[in-house]
Amino acid sequence: MFFPFKKYLGGIMAIKVLGISASPRGSGSRSEQLLVKLLDHARTFGGEVELLRLSEKRILPCEGCYSTKPNLCTFPCIHQYIDNTHEVLEKIIHADALAIATPVHWGGPSTLLSTLIGKMTAIENNQDLIWKKYGKEPLAGKAFALIASQDGDGAAMALSQVNWAFNHMGMFCVPWGMIFKHSILERPVVRIGMKLIGEHKFEWIENTLRLAARNLVILPQLLAGHEFDDGEVKEPRC
Repeated sequence: MFFPFKKYLGGIMAIKVLGISASPRGSGSRSEQLLVKLLDHARTFGGEVELLRLSEKRILPCEGCYSTKPNLCTFPCIHQYIDNTHEVLEKIIHADALAIATPVHWGGPSTLLSTLIGKMTAIENNQDLIWKKYGKEPLAGKAFALIASQDGDGAAMALSQVNWAFNHMGMFCVPWGMIFKHSILERPVVRIGMKLIGEHKFEWIENTLRLAARNLVILPQLLAGHEFDDGEVKEPRC
């Protein structure tokens, strides 16, 4: 048995699951439709969910301040007052878990998601400062799940690329947290044919979304208070 709440400084708050839709097609995209299903499941497990569409935000590309001189990579980002970077990064910081959906573009995530990952460097390089400001670890130990909709065979490459970046920021992918669905499965004739031959691919995808959502809500509770970085070595962020 689990309880869909965890304690914060003596109070109680629902686990916040931030869904990020990284498709330029927004609500009309197959990847966002899968994300919405996952968020619905998270809500049934007691999560407090929010959907954020990157297509509705203006996020300028990272200018590589860290590559010039590490202390030039600041939080807030230098684009704080000229785009929506700070708004989006703050939502990521305050979320307990992330669910991110992207189409597959040439074996990688969408340009929108790649740009966001670049801007998350401002969090990764200033975690101590953010801890002092908000009283919480911004990235280390944050759970996430990834969703992709694909027209080719690049989902594994796209999701692995995002997983690699997030892992090196201190976050972790939950069990059953890398989900993909081929667009051909949306065709009615394919659906009918698969049902006729007893193929259970659709049931597998639906159950995987449910399990990922369940773990996004439960694992932050179970791991609350654990220090993922013991702080004994202050290494330069990369």
